[in-house]
Amino acid sequence: MTVQNIENVEAIFILDPNSQDIKSDFPKLIGVFTQQEELFRSLKETLDIFEQIQLERFSFENETLFLWYQLWKEELTNRKSSSNKTDFIEMARLCYRDNGRIMEMIDEFEKSYRSSEIVHWCFRSPFPSHFLHHAIRSHNLEHLNMCRFMFIDANRFFQQQPKHKSSEQFYRGMKLTKELLDQFESHVGQLVCTSGFFPCTKSRTNALSLASSPGYRSDLLSVLFKIDCDSTSIYSQVSNKMLSNVIVFNVSIPFRVINVHRGQMSVIKMKPAITDGKRIVQDYLEQHHDQPIQSIFDQLSVPPRVQTPSPPPLLQTITSTTPISTSSPVNNDELEAQKHLERGEIDLVLVAYRRIHPVSARILNIMGRLSAEKKKDYDYALECHTQALKIQEQTDEDFCDTLTDLGNTHHRRGQYDLALDYHRRALVLRESVHPSDVAAQATCLLAIGNAHWARRDFEQAIDAIQRALTLQETVQPVNEVNIGSTLATLGSIYQDSGKHRQALDMCTQALAIFERNLPADSHVIAELLEDMGAIQLDLRALDDAKQSFERVVNIYAKILPQRHPDRVPAEVDLERVVRLIQKKKNKLKKQT
Repeated sequence: MTVQNIENVEAIFILDPNSQDIKSDFPKLIGVFTQQEELFRSLKETLDIFEQIQLERFSFENETLFLWYQLWKEELTNRKSSSNKTDFIEMARLCYRDNGRIMEMIDEFEKSYRSSEIVHWCFRSPFPSHFLHHAIRSHNLEHLNMCRFMFIDANRFFQQQPKHKSSEQFYRGMKLTKELLDQFESHVGQLVCTSGFFPCTKSRTNALSLASSPGYRSDLLSVLFKIDCDSTSIYSQVSNKMLSNVIVFNVSIPFRVINVHRGQMSVIKMKPAITDGKRIVQDYLEQHHDQPIQSIFDQLSVPPRVQTPSPPPLLQTITSTTPISTSSPVNNDELEAQKHLERGEIDLVLVAYRRIHPVSARILNIMGRLSAEKKKDYDYALECHTQALKIQEQTDEDFCDTLTDLGNTHHRRGQYDLALDYHRRALVLRESVHPSDVAAQATCLLAIGNAHWARRDFEQAIDAIQRALTLQETVQPVNEVNIGSTLATLGSIYQDSGKHRQALDMCTQALAIFERNLPADSHVIAELLEDMGAIQLDLRALDDAKQSFERVVNIYAKILPQRHPDRVPAEVDLERVVRLIQKKKNKLKKQT
């Protein structure tokens, strides 16, 4: 791995009078400098830009860190502070004892800090803002407790803000990685929170200027956040030497993602959702009322297992009749592309395919699928599939697969209405042109069901998936694993819609099929059992939940190392169920 590929490396500066400019090869390389003064000036400018357009960490509703931040905020409000300014200053002097500049700022903080100026102090750089940022982003409870009084002062400050008279829209220009923008797209309609305070501006022009900063990291995407606020939204407009007419939202505030529009300047529209964040915390605390708060924080700090992002993914979506990995090469460029594909060199695969002239719909669809599935470049994927569809319509070719590819790509972009349209067209065409291919029709219905599920249209989703299941059961020879996967999908939709008993019934049927057809220590079986354990826990069937989680833990113990992100949550779930069972037994003993 090169330094360029290390996630925690934000920017690279090289001091070498003999080096050539290689910036085009390494987006994180800001420059090669021949003079120290020139490098330091660029470093300071880059740091200033970074703090404005990228120094932010987002946590999404389905991530444990989101819950951690909301729980921590709730604790700030409900638990009496055990920290004070004197303790904080003593610790800060110990941490920064070798930094004369910051020691002077600590002295100033000690003399001048007033709770009425809390926002000013929280943005005072480098102290105390860098200390606060680090404490929040690392979720270091020891450091957070030491500066707890500041966050309590901030909470009080925001709560005391006068009610706003009208609706407003604020803006924030940022640079995001493609992966993070993908996450926002897949969480439309759900909650996201920031790690620290979230500063915005009333000026759309200023925000756009920041987002489009040309000299910073060509590999990052320009993003404009639009924040819709009404009279109930809590924020403050701050103007002083440090902040000029800045709109500030409180630390770790939850927002609801309204929509995401991708383009040269992508736009993410959100609105504050403090009440929804509080409701999630209260529900979680009620479910874990038997655990001490420190234990809950510890569990939520465990690295999360790798989960399928919500909204639900494309499950069993139809694939091309000429799969990427098995298409028969017909010329040297395709042979070369195939070799690169076997080595996982996706960029070189695409380069080889682009050399093929004249281009065919088949090649365009392969390129589109590779771009979407391997690179998550959905814009280019759409371009390829759209061009393929035009060719096929002109030549009267069968374009069922292309319609499905377009539906899949729109689904991944979070454009579920468009996804539904293409999948429905694909289904109608398959029923007309290939009436005997019920397996392909079933998979079209699965894609339609998943799109409805992502739109939270549960009844329509269930109807489509059940129709797919009926068709799958008529296919000869029967593919039991596919049927089991469809039953598991139905279980997930029922669970998501709050119908726990139907969910458990579907999952139980799926488990029986998987146990007949898959190895006993299959990861697929473990994941299904984990879902069943969660459902049984919701139904308060504690003994059944215990058995499910025990099987999960036993499977993962065989196939995964200790502290694996999939293994740890299962072990935590099992411990919690055991505690609940013991508590129930103790309660019964007292009653008798």
